[in-house]
Amino acid sequence: MIYEITTRYEEFTLLIKVQTSSPQKIRLKVIDADQPNTTFTNRYKTVDGESIFFVRMPLSAQTILVYVYNDANGNLPSGQDNTFDVVSITKEPLDKKLDVIDFSNPLVRSFVNFATRFSYNAGTLPSGDYISDDGKFIIRYSPTITDNGVEQTTPARIDVDSGLIELSKKAFQNYTIPNRMAILLHEFSHVYLNANIDDEVEADLNALLIYLGLGYPRIEAFEVFAQTFIAAPTDQNQVRYDKIKQFIDEFETHNTYLYE
Repeated sequence: MIYEITTRYEEFTLLIKVQTSSPQKIRLKVIDADQPNTTFTNRYKTVDGESIFFVRMPLSAQTILVYVYNDANGNLPSGQDNTFDVVSITKEPLDKKLDVIDFSNPLVRSFVNFATRFSYNAGTLPSGDYISDDGKFIIRYSPTITDNGVEQTTPARIDVDSGLIELSKKAFQNYTIPNRMAILLHEFSHVYLNANIDDEVEADLNALLIYLGLGYPRIEAFEVFAQTFIAAPTDQNQVRYDKIKQFIDEFETHNTYLYE
């Protein structure tokens, strides 16, 4: 089933209530109705009875399309799938915690603005170099990331000397907007917020503080970091995953900066 909703670029939390009579894997996608490769969420959950999908949307479009369907059956037209019902779709205020973000830091202000615009449009942008309005940050959007001609699995990396962020267009086109923001904030944190520039956990948590404070969905951060860890299943990445999970679980109790 597909629902079209006029959202006028507002920020909100979208609530989709679903009902099933037996356990069903229900897929939810929210996309920009007009711009390709621009996805706000793509997730599923096994629903047995009544359940609500909560989609935090600090960014939206003029019009969004909400896809709700049973993964086993595909996206059938309304009335053709009796395994579930969409009870309601409503909009509620978005809960943000901007006070945990140090917007007095001009680098944070500039990069959040730059990363937000890039994340929204990355699905349609050609390869090339993109520079923030103040000239402080450069994103090199490459078809893939390579070393000596060999394609790398990482979707992003930052040059610690120049601050240049290199992104894999092949990876980024398939990410949701929140996935893209989480990755960009992680790379930014390495050079501009970390006390130890090489500390992956510190970069994870500094990035998450901004990401969650802006109101982005928790599940999308889990998803994109987990994909990275699955590609490189090391003890260090297990520690990173555990720290990320703990931080997200406890986020509502945070009221101070992690970074200077």
